[in-house]
Amino acid sequence: METELKLLLAPAHTKAFIRHPLVKRHALAAPRIKDQTGTYFDTPDLLLRRHDAGLRVRRTGNEFIQTLKAGGGVSGGLHQRNEWESQVAAETPDLLALRALVAGDDEQVAEILSDEVAARITPIFSTRIQRMVWDLRLKDGTEVECVLDQGTVEHGALQSPVCEIELELKSGDVNALFDFALQLLQDLPLRIGIQSKAQRGYTLFHQARRGDAAPISSASRATALQLARKMPVEQAFLAVVGNCVAQIQANDIADQDSGDIERLHQMRVGLRRLRSAFSLFGEVIALPAALEQEFTWIAEAIGHARDWDVLATQTLSTLPGLAADNIAGIDLEAVRHAALIQARKQHAQAVETVASPRYTALVLQFSRWLLQAGWRTTATGDNRQALEQALARFARQHLRQDEKRLNKRGAHMDESARARHRTRIAAKKMRYDIEFFLALYGEKKSRPYLKALARLQDQLGQQNDLIVADALLQQLQRRQARLAPSVAWVRGFLSGQAGDGHARTRRLWKKWQAQELPR
Repeated sequence: METELKLLLAPAHTKAFIRHPLVKRHALAAPRIKDQTGTYFDTPDLLLRRHDAGLRVRRTGNEFIQTLKAGGGVSGGLHQRNEWESQVAAETPDLLALRALVAGDDEQVAEILSDEVAARITPIFSTRIQRMVWDLRLKDGTEVECVLDQGTVEHGALQSPVCEIELELKSGDVNALFDFALQLLQDLPLRIGIQSKAQRGYTLFHQARRGDAAPISSASRATALQLARKMPVEQAFLAVVGNCVAQIQANDIADQDSGDIERLHQMRVGLRRLRSAFSLFGEVIALPAALEQEFTWIAEAIGHARDWDVLATQTLSTLPGLAADNIAGIDLEAVRHAALIQARKQHAQAVETVASPRYTALVLQFSRWLLQAGWRTTATGDNRQALEQALARFARQHLRQDEKRLNKRGAHMDESARARHRTRIAAKKMRYDIEFFLALYGEKKSRPYLKALARLQDQLGQQNDLIVADALLQQLQRRQARLAPSVAWVRGFLSGQAGDGHARTRRLWKKWQAQELPR
C-alpha cells in the first residue's frame, strides 16, 4: 500500500521549496534529479479506469518500470493505493508479469489483467517530468521520500502542467506527513492535491474526445453509503464523514473547472452534509472548536457565492419577458446582467478562498484529527461505550429527534419568514440524516418518506431563495443607483411570488406528516 500526501505548488515558489530550511534539516543527502517519461495504458473503452486501476510504464534513463495502482482512495490530500511494480524490457507493459504479482494480493484486480485485455491495451496519454527526490528522516524517526515533480501530462496536442510535492511515507507515523506539510505551509502557499497525474491524463483524453462540443460539468454528487445495523457508531461516523469529504474534494473548485457553478453547488452540499454529520454524531464525537470555526468560515464563503449564482441563473429567470421593459425606466435585462457580473465576482472570490493556505491548513488539520481519532483523547468510559454501541439504535433515536424537531418548528412556520427558515433547516438536516442511514432501512421502504420530506425541503428552499434574493437585490440597489427603479420592480415581483408559495408549502407539510418514519 502506497501512502503519500500530495501538495500543489505554484512554479514561482519551487526555488523557495528547494532551499527551505525544513527540507535541508531533515534531508539525509543531496536531492537526486531524474528526468522521467511515462506512458499510461488502457483499453479503448477504458476498462482499467472503470475498475479504478491505473497502468503506467515509466522510463528513467535506460530503465523501464511498469506500475499498476488500484483500490484505495484519497482523503484530505492523502493518497493510499495498492501498488505493484516490475521491470520491463521496453516501454510496453507486461500484463502476465503483473498478473503474477497481483494474484496473491487482489484476485479481482488480477482478473482485469487477462490475455484478452493484454491484446487490447493501448497508450492513452503520457507524462514528461523532472523529478527531484530527497530522503528525509523526521524528528520522530519517520522516514519520508520527498519529491518535487515539474513537467506536463500530455494527450496529443493537449497538455496539463504539473508542479507538485509528494511526501511518501516509507516508515513511521503517517501523522508526521501532515505535521511536515503544516510546517511548510507557514512559508509556502501550498494547496491540497486531489487529482493524480493519471486523473489529469484521463481528463485530457475525454476533452479530446469531446472536441468542440460544449463542456460537460465535472460536478459529482454524493455516492451511496454502505452501513450496517450492527456497525459500531464510531465506524459509522468515519464512513459518513469520509463520504462527505469525498464529495467535497471531488468538487474542489480550485482543483479544476473553477468556473463550473454546479461544482461549487456540489461542494457546498458536501460541506452542508459534513456539518450535519458533525451535529448528528456530536453527542459522542465532538469536533474541536477551532476546526468547527474554520468549517463555518469556508461554508459561509462558498454559500455566499452560491447565493449569487442562484439569484443570477435561477431566481431572475422567473421574471416575465419583455412586457415589463415597456414600463418607463424598467430594464430587467440590465438587472439580470448586473446580478450575473456580481455572481461571477463572488464565484472567483470563492475559488481564491478554497485555493488559500487557510483552507489547505483546515484540510490538513482535519485529516490529521481523523487519523489520530482525536475524539478518543478526551473520551470517558461512557463516551467509549457510546462509540461502540450498534448503529441501528443510535440511528432510530436520532431520526425520532429529527422528526420531533421538525414537527415543533413546522407548527409555527406560518408566523414569519424566520420560522419558515428554521423549519427548512430542520427539514434539511433530517433529510441528510435519513440519506446517511438509508442502507439500514432500504431505499424502497424509505422512498415515500424521503420523497415527501425532499419536496417539502425543496419548497421551503425556494421560498428562502426569494428572501435571500431580496437581500442581494437591496445590495445591488445601493451599489448601482441607475438600476434602482428596475431593481425595485423586480423586488416587488418576487415578493408576490413568495406569498403565492405559502399554500403549496402547507400542502406539502401535510403530505410529509402523513408518512411513517422508516424502520
